[in-house]
Amino acid sequence: MKFIAKTFAGLEQMLSMELQQAGAEDVQVLTRAVSFCGDTALLYKVNYTCRLVLRVLLVIKEFEFKTNEDFYKSVFNIDLTDYLDKDGTFCVHSVVADSIFYNSQYTSLLAKDAICDSYRDRYDCRPGIDKQSPEVTIDVHVYRNTATISLDSSGISLHRRGYKTTRHPAALNEVMAAGIIALSGWDGTCDLIDFMCGSGTILIEAAMKALNMPAGYYRVENYGFMSWKNFDEKLWNDIRFQADDAMKEFTDIKIYGSDINYKYIRSDKENIEQLRLDDIIVLSVEDFADTAPARTPAYVIVNPPYGERLQMEEIENFYQSIGNILKKKYINCMACMLTSNRQAMRSFGLKTLRKYKVYNAELECCFYVYQIYSGSKKQKSEDQIMSKN
Repeated sequence: MKFIAKTFAGLEQMLSMELQQAGAEDVQVLTRAVSFCGDTALLYKVNYTCRLVLRVLLVIKEFEFKTNEDFYKSVFNIDLTDYLDKDGTFCVHSVVADSIFYNSQYTSLLAKDAICDSYRDRYDCRPGIDKQSPEVTIDVHVYRNTATISLDSSGISLHRRGYKTTRHPAALNEVMAAGIIALSGWDGTCDLIDFMCGSGTILIEAAMKALNMPAGYYRVENYGFMSWKNFDEKLWNDIRFQADDAMKEFTDIKIYGSDINYKYIRSDKENIEQLRLDDIIVLSVEDFADTAPARTPAYVIVNPPYGERLQMEEIENFYQSIGNILKKKYINCMACMLTSNRQAMRSFGLKTLRKYKVYNAELECCFYVYQIYSGSKKQKSEDQIMSKN
């Protein structure tokens, strides 16, 4: 079967690697998505374990059309009986670009009519429409004269991990947090620090990765495929139990989170204790200028304010202060920053090792990676040569 895994722009390459590690075949990078092939077991596994996926679509049919009638006939001939019962419920979501269809609502209506008429032709009855909690959600993607009809296997977006108990005014999306951790290169073998932790999303995603915990371990919502007619409950339980059994019970690394706002830390602490991650995540109320790594090497990953409520001079000084603290206190560490404020980053004062363009929702951002040396990089190289001689 062919699948399409959706993600944020900029995370496609990392997602393709994650899917290959999960056992996916014929992996191809698309825009904000990755296509791959596999069986039902892989579909369940990707939904439950993969950290960089927003939702997984099962591709049912791809076709070209020239007229409304061509589109209708092609959808009419799709056999959905393995997934949607004759007295089941469904809904249609459409995305249309540069097409003969003038809007997505009309496309959804035409697809809905074709599916209902197909069932009526076969069974003399038709499934119901339920926009709130359908048994099957049909995804229609139309670009020019090509249509892709898919089933949404995830239901509620996979970024809804189920571990957030409180709301934060600028909480980082869970998939984006997992994405920047992957881009940073941190592999869970050394400490990780977020000294502007806010809602604690980076901390929890890092802890889950270090413990090899499935992305859906805390999820409370059902997955979309669970309401399909051909849902294999035994296979699903086997996949879930296998993933849970592969979790680590212990790791000797620590993940440090701090914030100047006491309310954020108090909320994070309550949440992390409920998740039973307080053995690996250490929290404190501190200004970032007062922090320092407990041991090195370590990784620093932060998502600082972007400056929407600050004057440019203030945000530039703020970013410069972050860079100064890193140079002074975080020697022999990797430091990573996610921000949309490129102008303020000119005041950061560190030479970029790597840079990635990513989209945090619809906001264009950059993820910067730095290596903090004692002295200059040139001096570091010279010292290494001398030590070898």
